[in-house]
Amino acid sequence: MPNLSLKLKKGLEETGRLVRYHELKKITDKNPSIILTGHHCKDYTESIFLHLTRGGGKKAFYTLPPFDGERFLPLVFFEDKELDELYEFVSNHLKIFEDESNKDSVYKRNRLRMELLPILKKENWNFHKTYWNFHDRSQLNLQFDLKRENIQKPTPHLFRIPHETWISLNLSAKKELIDFHLKLLGHYPLYKSGFDNFHLQSEGERAFLENKNCFLYKSKFGDLFIIDKKSPAFKKAISYREGNNLCIEWNQNKFKLSDPEEKYNLGSWHHGQKIQIRSGNKEISECMRENGIPFFLRTYIPILSFEGEPIQILFSLFSKSEKNYPKRIYLER
Repeated sequence: MPNLSLKLKKGLEETGRLVRYHELKKITDKNPSIILTGHHCKDYTESIFLHLTRGGGKKAFYTLPPFDGERFLPLVFFEDKELDELYEFVSNHLKIFEDESNKDSVYKRNRLRMELLPILKKENWNFHKTYWNFHDRSQLNLQFDLKRENIQKPTPHLFRIPHETWISLNLSAKKELIDFHLKLLGHYPLYKSGFDNFHLQSEGERAFLENKNCFLYKSKFGDLFIIDKKSPAFKKAISYREGNNLCIEWNQNKFKLSDPEEKYNLGSWHHGQKIQIRSGNKEISECMRENGIPFFLRTYIPILSFEGEPIQILFSLFSKSEKNYPKRIYLER
């Protein structure tokens, strides 16, 4: 029973987090604005160790981006000492409300915070530097126009649930999580038989479910995707010129690159095609798998080409939190 109680508590916490952000999203849809959260570099260190202890891969290091298009994390710009000074100042002038569950050692995140972080701090771990080793300030675009009216924001069409969240929930909580996201898409809950079949598949190499409205997909250690069949991700990318810039649009996102000589273009991918990286060449299909892209979407992912040769996979058009690959473009002259 103790294990069941813990799983229920975790399920309630995760559901509460989803509902909280859903309600905040409704506010930003009505009033042009962004969501600011209090995550800082120590939270990031907690998160990467939490993901790694649950079997996370290299993508664990890119969690909590400073800005993902909707949520901005201002505190990640503070050095460790500055953050400590800020906390001391705030605690001396304002009343801080602490969630009582933050001190409950039954949660792994709390154990990491209370036991591991003091050890890292004693060993002079630089939380701020570690965070910015895996995030890029130059890609931030913080020019928010909050005075615009009648902003048409994209409706949700795709949800990505972290693998770590999925494996932390019991069977009933997993179904509730899926049904909650289906409701956000405007669809009915899954039939129990369909969910049971999908869950059984998820214990193997790959789980896939298709009904008349959407797709569900999860690889063994990858995230769970819930994708509406009307998603713009199922439309081909388009490219056009804006002055000296090449623009590529797909999945309600836009990529822009300076190209006065018009040597770059939107390419297409086929099986067996390779892309140049620092150590040589790598199959694009392998890059897709490593980034957890569902197999039925891989042919839609835009490829940037230089003089007809693929040079960069534009994963950022699939999700703003993703990095294009390779990060640096390698050109053969």
